[in-house]
Amino acid sequence: CIDQEATPLLPTKAIPLVVAVDAATKHDTAAIIAVSYQDGKVRLARHHVWHPSPESPLDIEETIEATLRWLCKEFSVQSIHVDPFQMQRSITTLARDGLPIREFPQSWGKLAAAAQALFDLVNGGNLVLYPDAEMRQQAQMTVALDTDRGWRLSKTKSAHKIDSIVALAMAVHSALQNPPADGFEGVEREVAAT
Repeated sequence: CIDQEATPLLPTKAIPLVVAVDAATKHDTAAIIAVSYQDGKVRLARHHVWHPSPESPLDIEETIEATLRWLCKEFSVQSIHVDPFQMQRSITTLARDGLPIREFPQSWGKLAAAAQALFDLVNGGNLVLYPDAEMRQQAQMTVALDTDRGWRLSKTKSAHKIDSIVALAMAVHSALQNPPADGFEGVEREVAAT
């Protein structure tokens, strides 16, 4: 999926983005993933990863919220998808301030659908990522478990961090379920056909 020539998208209002957040305050990484639809493919547009710890917990307002506000100021963000578990206050605050934020509860069904959407895009050659060592490492630590309830993304070891890949799956799924006005529709049809 990696295009060695691809780079993070520079600020522009010309390309609609769908954003997903996998938050953590102490024990996992926290990640924001933004995807776009260009040239018939879902593309990683930008990403941000934080490394909190019990000794240095993540200040969600100063990191995730600030980054989401920056993304909405500099880009054409169509929607932001966030698990309310650790971010309910953020969802309320950001929605009040006009950001297009939506709840994405990380239930088994939602995460299985997100994992399937990611798998379908990868399998169909319809996902383009720019090179990033940390995302590559997190992808290598991710396994897909086929369960009776559907696909589930998991870690190869409990200490591994895969949050950017979970956020990528959430962003891809949300983009395909809630396409921007000028389309993820073609990708949705391609994914459904695979």
